[in-house]
Amino acid sequence: MPIQQSGKRLRVPWLRKLDENDLPVTLPVFMAYCMVAGSLRSWNRIGTKTIVTLVTGDDFYYPVFAEAARFFARQIWDGQSFHGNVLQWSDKNFRHEAEALRDERAILFAPLSYQIQDDDRLLSDAVVPLGPRTIRHAEAALRRARLPITGESVELLMTEPWSRLSRAFQDRRDPLQAIQRLRSLPKAIPPAEPEAASPPSTLGLTLSDTHGFGSGLIEWGHDLAKDIADYKAAIIPWRDVENGVLISGPPGVGKTMFASILANTCKIPIIYGSASRWQEAGALDEHLKAIRASFEEAIEKAPSILFIDEIDVFGSRGETDRNSAYMRAVITALLQLLDGFERREGVVVVGACNQPDLLDSAITRPGRLDRHIAVPLPDAEARRSILKHHSGVTLCSADYKVYEMATEGMTGADIERLVRDARRSARRQSERLNGDHIIRHLRPLIKLPKAYVHALAVHEAGHALVSHEVGYAHVADITISRWRVEGDYRALGCVEYDVAADRPRTRSFFENAIAVCVAGIAAEIEVFGSFSQGAAGDDAADLNRATELATAMERAFGMGHTLAVEKFSPDAFARMRASDPELRREIHNVLATELERARSIIRMQRDAHEALVTRLVDADQISGMEVDEIIRKHRRPTVSLAKPERRVAT
Repeated sequence: MPIQQSGKRLRVPWLRKLDENDLPVTLPVFMAYCMVAGSLRSWNRIGTKTIVTLVTGDDFYYPVFAEAARFFARQIWDGQSFHGNVLQWSDKNFRHEAEALRDERAILFAPLSYQIQDDDRLLSDAVVPLGPRTIRHAEAALRRARLPITGESVELLMTEPWSRLSRAFQDRRDPLQAIQRLRSLPKAIPPAEPEAASPPSTLGLTLSDTHGFGSGLIEWGHDLAKDIADYKAAIIPWRDVENGVLISGPPGVGKTMFASILANTCKIPIIYGSASRWQEAGALDEHLKAIRASFEEAIEKAPSILFIDEIDVFGSRGETDRNSAYMRAVITALLQLLDGFERREGVVVVGACNQPDLLDSAITRPGRLDRHIAVPLPDAEARRSILKHHSGVTLCSADYKVYEMATEGMTGADIERLVRDARRSARRQSERLNGDHIIRHLRPLIKLPKAYVHALAVHEAGHALVSHEVGYAHVADITISRWRVEGDYRALGCVEYDVAADRPRTRSFFENAIAVCVAGIAAEIEVFGSFSQGAAGDDAADLNRATELATAMERAFGMGHTLAVEKFSPDAFARMRASDPELRREIHNVLATELERARSIIRMQRDAHEALVTRLVDADQISGMEVDEIIRKHRRPTVSLAKPERRVAT
């Protein structure tokens, strides 16, 4: 007897098995699709006709959910009849409403900021709340991406903002790489209060009052303020004013605050733009209108500063994903406004981003944003100043030492949140904010066992000794830590090098660099018989860096088995290694050779290595001069173990 099918689809997509013919979507889009499908179970029938409104909550990011809704709609509606009627009520106009009525199908999102009207309810067949993301959604997305389902990965997908997930998981990037990138970055700090329409006021602060931005950016800001003053006084023409800069750095270092403080210093108005907010304006024509409106406002108020946040969202015109045509049009419009035929006299454009390498090179060419200044994480002195600025509290010397260790790697935003929490605690206790409240809200410090500290010293001394012996670079200093911040697993040891800029980057140079990278694990193997997992994992780990250098030699620099080269790209390198067994063998041979060379150096100079370890365990930090002195005192005479530089024809 034939089986009759009702046409009803399985209502919960996270329970169904992966179909090899499934359309390609990124991991966060599939997770959002599960949320959409779960909320629209009653309409999850093939061929159904409906116009439905999904009321969103705080956990919503339109670009991801729009693509998820289209993915859902393509499966239940006839793709030839569906014209993409996935909209936000705040963006909907008469044309969109007409298209929805014509197709008799649409999914409309109503954000929290939008008040649904009676006419909206009349148009919609149903108004349904969009459910929250759940652990089942995250597990289904990991399963679909063929990734192991671990508690750490599930927690990452459940807690990361959609905007960060969207940027991390891209069509061209392996999902495992995306997860590793997210793990390597500091966790996004949720705002304590709802995000305001404009950045918070800096209360008249100027560059002279601030710390933590790095000397290069502060110096550039003071020079700009002088040039703006001279321009206003008609002493210099606008063409002599540097009117474009790109500032980059990790989230929370204060890029937006810097732009506001810069405007205060220059005594000119600032107009805030954001690549993501411009994109939220709607379709391409609305998107371009929003960009032009910001430039027009800046020109009307000139001299002024136009601050463009998240400018790396624009990406590059060389990308070939499903949104490439759309983004090419947007980038072209931005380039035209940056110079082109529409000059922007009186407007200083400050672009800010987290990943400057994603930007189209045309945006940073001379005449546009041709100066790039990186904003570093604040050092110990800057973190003290930031604490003083936000709290007015001065700690004693012992507390400052604890504070500096516990806040290492924190941004200005992290410290501001720390002070806010401490101030709240003081209010609850009816006390005035003091140092005790600050210290109690620091991340707990865990003292490392002596054996662990000794292992750190063995590892870092290995790097320094091999660098000295192969002539790779002068060691500036070696540092290890006796404390670890609870829940933070960053590197606890570091060797800083002074690499001569004028040395030719030959194959020998890179082989020496690889030997130095693997010298830490070489020392561990010689002393302990094995090495720890800290040598690999994130992009900055020893084996990861050595692997990238070896790949670059073989495929990007023409120094391997072929002169045919590819563009230097870590993402492309990872795909090459995954798909090319011969390349993996070549890289393995390079790494194995340099590891054995590093081990032979450690064996030959074991006395010098042990002296470095002993001194490092006692002092926690050794200067480069002291490193040289210890090695000279304990070094056994031998032939040079450096790879000889190849002669360059003249």
